Amino acid sequence: MPTQFESPTSGSDQEFTYMAVGMVGGAIPGIIIGLIVAMFAGHAAMWVSITGGIGIILGLLIARGLYKKKKNSSRP
Repeated sequence: MPTQFESPTSGSDQEFTYMAVGMVGGAIPGIIIGLIVAMFAGHAAMWVSITGGIGIILGLLIARGLYKKKKNSSRP
């Protein structure tokens, strides 16, 4: 029986991997920034939600751009 966790081989699998890593990579700094802002402004849940959401969106956009750049540079 094949293992469930295999490395991504198709283009869409690799693109989704980039996007998932980008989301996590953007969310972690966003959450940390939200907690720092909340120390001074209060309302931790609000700031973590706002900055975490912005971080996720920025992470997705950057990951998408990096994937397209990689895909276009590997073409002959």
